Amino acid sequence: MSGAAKRKHLQQRRKKPILNDAVQYNQPETATENKRGKFLFKLLFRTTVILALIGCTASIISLQSSIAERKAELEALRSQTEAYEAENKDLERILNSGDVDTYMEKLAREDYDYAYEDEYRFYDTSRN
Repeated sequence: MSGAAKRKHLQQRRKKPILNDAVQYNQPETATENKRGKFLFKLLFRTTVILALIGCTASIISLQSSIAERKAELEALRSQTEAYEAENKDLERILNSGDVDTYMEKLAREDYDYAYEDEYRFYDTSRN
C-alpha cells in the first residue's frame, strides 16, 4: 500500500461508528458533563487534602502540648527528688553524728506535740 492509500484507509477507520454499547454507555454524552465531573473530582480531592492537613496539624499541636506537660511533670519530679536527697543527707548526718536521741526528742515535741508526763503545756487559743 502506498502512503495515500494508507491515509485513506485510516480516515475511513476513524469515521466508523462505535459498535460496542458498553463503551458508549460509559462515555459522557456532552462536554459539559465531562467538565462537571472533572470539577467535582477536583473539588472533592482538594477538600480531602485540606481536611487531611487540618487533621495532621491538630494532631501535631496536641502532641506538642502533651510533650510540654510531660516536660513540666518531669521537672517537678526532678526537683522533688533533689529535695528528698537533701533530706536524706541531713538524716544521714544526724545518724552518723550519734545525736539521734536529741533529734528524736525534737521531732516528737515539735512535729507530734508530745510532752513528758510531768510536763505541762499551755496553748494560747485566743489567736484562733
